[in-house]
Amino acid sequence: MRRIMVMNLGSTSFKFKLFEMAEEEKCAASGGVENIGGAGTFFTLINGERVKGECDSATHMDALETCMQALRGRGLNVDLASIDALGYKAVHGGRISGAQLVDDALIAEMRRMSDFAPAHNPVYLNMMTRMRQAYPDIPQIACFETAFHASIPLARAVYGVPYEWVARYGVRRYGFHGSSHSYIAWKMAQVAPDARRLISIHLGGSCSLCAIHDGKSVANSMGATPQSGIFHNNRVGDMDVFCLPALAQDMGGLEPVMKALSSQSGLLGLSGVSNDLRQVEQAARDGNAQAQLAIDAFVDSIVGYIGMYTAFLGGLDAICFTGGIGTNDAALRRQVADRLTFVRARIDDQKNQDGSCEALHAPDSGIGIWAFETNEELMVARGCMRVLGA
Repeated sequence: MRRIMVMNLGSTSFKFKLFEMAEEEKCAASGGVENIGGAGTFFTLINGERVKGECDSATHMDALETCMQALRGRGLNVDLASIDALGYKAVHGGRISGAQLVDDALIAEMRRMSDFAPAHNPVYLNMMTRMRQAYPDIPQIACFETAFHASIPLARAVYGVPYEWVARYGVRRYGFHGSSHSYIAWKMAQVAPDARRLISIHLGGSCSLCAIHDGKSVANSMGATPQSGIFHNNRVGDMDVFCLPALAQDMGGLEPVMKALSSQSGLLGLSGVSNDLRQVEQAARDGNAQAQLAIDAFVDSIVGYIGMYTAFLGGLDAICFTGGIGTNDAALRRQVADRLTFVRARIDDQKNQDGSCEALHAPDSGIGIWAFETNEELMVARGCMRVLGA
């Protein structure tokens, strides 16, 4: 049995799952710390039952130690010396992909790609560097979100830019949410092995669609950065870059424009209400036309990518919703399914409303319609096991 601690880092958040990996893949505990470095910092621990408490964590390293102490306080005999590997749900490794040991070359490449993932890479780099200094004997393994999309054909991955930009700067589509989409590919192979042409629809704080053929990614709506594709809770998604000069001139430079596109756009920006789709939907029910526009545009974007990906796949056998929105928002699933007349999609209203149900399609549906809670951390733990085994 090997213990793998998988970490998911945000700018002010630390989340973990502790796996005990043997013949059975067991999540022994999970939790995290919110508001790192700010007021009202608190931790959550799930180990049989949920425990929540205040803490004083100024850094992600502090947050890790807070969680380790909380685990020991719950009677779990665990410390960093007992961990076989620390796994990271890392975002952008540029030329480096897959599950890889953290070393100087990996850190250098992640640093080079930080402008492509400014909200993610610097946080991971800081944690990796400090862990190497404090605990040099503990293997650190980065499992990049781009890895699952390495099978996307190059002709679909490039933009229409000077080829030097591709070779020199890495300006191309990489695709993200790889841990989530690879889990859905694996899960669907268990429950619906005949669904060889699949579209995974990850909807949450960030959103993406992935076309999967025989378990391999052949397209992903995110591109060179996680900002693109369908729009997100507060990020722009696809947008014409030639708008930028005029916006920068009017708004006092490129920096405020980029800030608005990365944190004040998406559902939040278009609705003017919230980055939480539940609140946007409530506002729409109350008659807010701008909120309704945001929902309509969001659904339209999802349907548009499904149409394109059905063409890429040469047909469609199934779609699968995942992510916080995808698994919880029955109304959105219904709106998407109702637009898929070109594949004769039929959703079962009763199954769709039943949150415990996984197969949502009606008996006469032309495609399978599914919803599964994703398990990105498990896919990272599996990646770590492959590296340790090698």
